[in-house]
Amino acid sequence: MTEPDLNQLTAQPTPPAAPSPQGRFAAFAHRFGLLPVIFIALPTAAFLWLEIRPDTFTPITRAILPMDNAVRAVEGPGEAAPDTHLPTPAVVKGIYVSAFGAGDRRLMGGLIDLVDRTELNAMVIDIKEGRGELAFRPKSAALQPYAAAKPALGDLPTFLKPLKEKKIYTIARDFVFQDPTFAERMTQWAVQRQSGGIWRDRKGIPWLDAGCAEVWKYNVAVAQEAYDAGFDEIQFDYIRFPTDGDLKSMVFPCFPDSKEKWQQMGEFFSYLDHELRVRRKIPISVDLFGLTMDQADYDLGIGQRLRDALPHFDFISPMTYPSHYASGFEGFVNPADHPYEVVRKSMSDGQRFRAGLQTATTDGAASASAKLGAFRPWLQAFDLGAVYDRSKIQAQISAAMENGASGWLLWNASNRYSAATLEPEPAK
Repeated sequence: MTEPDLNQLTAQPTPPAAPSPQGRFAAFAHRFGLLPVIFIALPTAAFLWLEIRPDTFTPITRAILPMDNAVRAVEGPGEAAPDTHLPTPAVVKGIYVSAFGAGDRRLMGGLIDLVDRTELNAMVIDIKEGRGELAFRPKSAALQPYAAAKPALGDLPTFLKPLKEKKIYTIARDFVFQDPTFAERMTQWAVQRQSGGIWRDRKGIPWLDAGCAEVWKYNVAVAQEAYDAGFDEIQFDYIRFPTDGDLKSMVFPCFPDSKEKWQQMGEFFSYLDHELRVRRKIPISVDLFGLTMDQADYDLGIGQRLRDALPHFDFISPMTYPSHYASGFEGFVNPADHPYEVVRKSMSDGQRFRAGLQTATTDGAASASAKLGAFRPWLQAFDLGAVYDRSKIQAQISAAMENGASGWLLWNASNRYSAATLEPEPAK
């Protein structure tokens, strides 16, 4: 019997050659015309363009998390606008201005004139109103729901224009974790009560959980908007845990029990540094309790340690108001009567710790080459514990500058400052 031809059993008939894509396209176009071809091709082209285009902005309808697109909206490529930011003065001499005060044309005009006539060269201006509403009209769609109905500052470039014309260095103040508007709208990220509902401090103010990443993203998005609109620096305040109220009843939706408060705050400091200083080259500063200068390794029960802040900010602003130090500090019955001594002690302690941290190489907190933040303290310009006239304000300034401060900021919640307490504008 003849063996079967294996090639014949396994070989498959050769199929006719398939028409090429170009041939199919030509045949379809010949039969139906070009219009249907274009109609079919457009959606495909649009889809492919969306897939290969640079990742610049995720519309809010597609965003996985509410603040993702707020942050990304200001990251995209585009034609670079002229940089109108002022360089940081060698010595910053500033005053605090609330959003309400900045929005009052008469009051703000007087403050601009004060800066123009005196040694002042900077303003720290709130970019959130009293309850946390954004004090300006944001461009980001994700931030717009959190703006005040009639924001005090209005359009930021317009608001900042007269300040830039006068070469006034502008610092945007953002208070972070004490933000009632954001806490009451995004209750899932607010500190909770054990018995249910939002926790509030003794003044009835809700707080945000310092461990929630969405709270971090929101404040970075706010900072980016303020800087892109023309502010020269961003300053962060209320970056701490609550200090009063029924603290034992607090429940944190994000901050884990296994973590120390200073660890959580240190992670937030690092996040701000990376997102703003490293990625965007934005100057940033932070407000800390004055006692962090004297107790640099203790977080005061609120998460603030000087050790953790120094590597991550350009400027550290301890609130060294003499009236806020307890009786007995440095042996003084009333520390408010001794502004020079209180500020000198705070600054010298902070500088001593900073110098040690700068040269540390084994504790993991800093290396010898690390650039640590400079001190720029908040000074008292309000009557509490004593009348703060020219002599007391200038005493604080002298104590700060004699102990290595890079500048100073005056605080008066009512924005009431007097040229009589300041030196005149230096001769040019």
